[in-house]
Amino acid sequence: MSARVTRARSDRTGLITAELRLIRVHILGSAAGGGLPQWNCACVNCVAARTGKIASQTQSSIAISGDSEAVQRWFLINASPDLPRQIESMPQLQPGRDSPRSTPIAGVLLTNADIDHALGLLLLRQQETPLIVYAADQTQAALAWIDSVLARFCGIKWRKISADFQSLGGSIGFRAIELPRSVAFQFRDDTSGATALFAPSVGELTEELREAVGGSDVIIFDGTFWSDGELAIVRPGARSAREMNHLPIPDGSLDLLRQSPARRKIYTHINNTNPILMPGTRERAQVEQAGIEIAHDGLEIVL
Repeated sequence: MSARVTRARSDRTGLITAELRLIRVHILGSAAGGGLPQWNCACVNCVAARTGKIASQTQSSIAISGDSEAVQRWFLINASPDLPRQIESMPQLQPGRDSPRSTPIAGVLLTNADIDHALGLLLLRQQETPLIVYAADQTQAALAWIDSVLARFCGIKWRKISADFQSLGGSIGFRAIELPRSVAFQFRDDTSGATALFAPSVGELTEELREAVGGSDVIIFDGTFWSDGELAIVRPGARSAREMNHLPIPDGSLDLLRQSPARRKIYTHINNTNPILMPGTRERAQVEQAGIEIAHDGLEIVL
């Protein structure tokens, strides 16, 4: 476990105390668009979730902080339509009792403009100050409609992202890794060098992404679909996984993550049709044998 000592002081007894800062990652939601169960689906996994055989999941988002436990600011990576429910399930994201209107959410980073990644911005409209949102220019342009809606409420203050590490305050720095129709984010502790990679929408394993996978301590990766035509089985005529900008798990990421030296490798953004959600399946066994975890809502990771 990595820790950053940010302040040391002598108390009245002469003892040295230290305030530790850790990078904390909390998976708010682990499902792809629509969640699990999806409202209009009766596939095997959705039925199992409705009957309590497997856990329900909200739509993909994570919260990350590099501040001390005493005073924490959290950044969201993607803002899903389930965000209010996710905030209520995580006390650290809830308003403090010292003010009737407050929030520890300091900003949002968007991987792309997908509706399940950005609609939650509208649900933060009651904020007293403009939302801080980090995004690529293409994502900002595609979300002009959300910008217009929020202009009548709190508004958005857009921030640029870069291929170079930039500070989020506290101990966290981050950089964007450009992908087709999306970006991945790599986070780094500025003192220890511990790194975490978040890539929920991967249509191609670029060389830069491969290097980031090889150099990260924790990887939270696109596990949306197992097979390219998976969705068409329950919805004839549906787009393929690749058409939706998601590389099927066996087509590259399974081997890539298996070979990665990361101490934790986790699939997230998992579609309701994906057989890895069901314990005992051949597909889930392959993932687990590769040393890869399957994300669930509420999973916490400390770097």
